[in-house]
Parts: sequence; structure tokens; C-alpha cells
Amino acid sequence: MDMHFDIPQIQQFLDTKFNYIHNIEPVADGWWSQALTFYAGEEKLVLRINQHLRDFQKDVFAYRHLNSPGCRIPEVKSTGDFSPGYFYCISEFIEGTPADRIIRTEDLTGHEDLGRTILTQLDHIHQLDIGNYSGWGYTDANGNGLFNTWEDFLLAFFNSKTSITWQEFASTTWLDGEYFGKMIEKMKALFPYLPKTRKLQHGDFGYDNLLLTPNNQVAAVIDWAEMMIGDPFYDIIHMCEPWKQNDGLTFIKLWKQMQEEKDQLIPHFDKVLECYNIHYTLFHLHIHTARNDEEGYHEIKQWAVENL
Repeated sequence: MDMHFDIPQIQQFLDTKFNYIHNIEPVADGWWSQALTFYAGEEKLVLRINQHLRDFQKDVFAYRHLNSPGCRIPEVKSTGDFSPGYFYCISEFIEGTPADRIIRTEDLTGHEDLGRTILTQLDHIHQLDIGNYSGWGYTDANGNGLFNTWEDFLLAFFNSKTSITWQEFASTTWLDGEYFGKMIEKMKALFPYLPKTRKLQHGDFGYDNLLLTPNNQVAAVIDWAEMMIGDPFYDIIHMCEPWKQNDGLTFIKLWKQMQEEKDQLIPHFDKVLECYNIHYTLFHLHIHTARNDEEGYHEIKQWAVENL
């Protein structure tokens, strides 16, 4: 749900938490949250507001358990209630430029070195030890996956931002239940080709969740709300959404090349890619419906009918 609290409202809230609040500036109004920077005295901090406390609890988990010199994650100072139905998170400000302001995710031509830097950071995340955590799919606030198997996660089309299932949407909105069901069967037919790899995933890597230094090194990885456990290949799909995949140099092609350079071949690559493209597309049809974005839904649905 899009939201927007104005600066006087933000100022009034922050005055209850800090002394000498100044220079409040909007950073972004996302699909599910609003972000601003501000100063408390001489310290620059970040305030985010949304309706989903677990998102911020996962940021707390990420900072406490995953932060390291090889993967810098902003320190969360506090979380809690902002106003009825809304929550806040105040965290450390880390200087950096969002990756999507520097590189076009659908075409890495001329930016292969930076693409490799970004994927090396993601590979570091995938190698983090999750031996103490259970489950698959999206994680809870303690780092445990919410599903018993990877396939269970894929079939659930779970979206923490809404409890309404695709079946319910199909009976009350424009969501095409017949098409959805047909594509689920096509996706299920590809399950035997999926690897059993169980790795930590960021879930929303790149774009504005990856901050870069002036010399194009990684400054920080932020916003761990979509963190999950499963096949790391799926993490790459978000970086190169199905409707943006093309004949140029994409993150998917570069990631595959980098795996092969390490003699880590990906069995049934095309089948796995097809399976995840179907899932990612259906997942976004569900999201666009939840957001009441009928135009976005039909744009993706038209692409899917012609390409999947």
C-alpha cells in the first residue's frame, strides 16, 4: 500500500525520540514503505515507516547475525509503533549511491566489472552459514523459513503484505484464475529439475537496496524484508525480471558465466529458469492485484501470455 506522512508529522514523531531534530529529507516512497533521512544533533539517521513490523524485525536479525566486513548492513537503532496501524524503524545512515542509479539491470553492456562486483557480493550472502536455521522460503524474524520445502514455498505464492490468496482474488477481482491455475501446473511439471540447494537469499537484492561507493565498491546491503532460504538461482531472477530478460548481457547470463568459471555448472539451467520465471511472474500478478494496480497487472499478464 502506498503511503505518505508529511514532514510535520515526521518531525512531531521524531521529537519524541531525539533532541534537536533537523534536516528531515524524503528518500523514497516505495510500494510498501516510506523512507527519510534526518539529523539528531550531528548524527545522520534513516527513518522508515510501513505497516509490516516483521520487515523491520528481519532487518534487526540481519544486522545482528549477518553483518560483517564482507557484508555491511546498517545498524538498527530502534523499531516500534509509529501511529495506529503503522510501524517505524530508525537505522544507521550509510553513505552510498543506489545501484540502480549507476547500472541498468536489464543490460550490463559496458558495466561487466561492476556487474561482477555486485554478483560477488550476492554470492557472499549465499555462502553465509544457515546451519542453525530451519525451513524454506521467506524467513520469520528469527531467520527460519516459513515453509517445509522449497516447492511448498513456490506453490504458496505467499505475500507477507496481504493475507488474500490468488484464489480469493480470482473470485473478486480481475485476476484470471484459469490462467493462474494453468501456469501453476506448467510450473509444477518443472519441479523435478529444481536443485535441492538450501542457501540464504536476500530476496530483493540490487536496485535501491545495494549502495555503492564512488569507486563502485559495495558500501552496504539494505532492506532485508524479503530474506528467504532456498535456491540461490531465484535471487538472480529478481535482478533480471522475466519481462526484462533480453539478448544482451544480463545478470542471469553473467551469474551463469561466473558459476561456470568456478566449475559450478547449473544442471537443467533452462528448465530451472523457466520454472522461476513462471513463479516470479505469477507472484507479481498477485502483488499487482493486492496493490489494486490493474494496469500493471494487465501489462505483465499480456507479456506472460505471449512469452511463457
